[in-house]
Amino acid sequence: MFLHAGENVTVKKKDIVGIFDIDNTVTPAITKDFLRKAQRDGRISSAGSDLPKSFIITSDGKKQKVIFSHISAKTLTSRAELPLS
Repeated sequence: MFLHAGENVTVKKKDIVGIFDIDNTVTPAITKDFLRKAQRDGRISSAGSDLPKSFIITSDGKKQKVIFSHISAKTLTSRAELPLS
């Protein structure tokens, strides 16, 4: 099954590591460092051009990716039927 992350971006549900609310998670230094490193490594993409409300971390077993989405973390987790991170 797939999760629609916004615009034309879908994510395999089995690859989802976590879905996070931007307002509640980007403040801690560890999260900022993680996102900086992901950006530096070219592992960040965006599911649309709107201001992001959440980000999804995925892993296919080899590589982690971060996808910014304009859809709220609550809505995404509800759609994916996952516990809210």
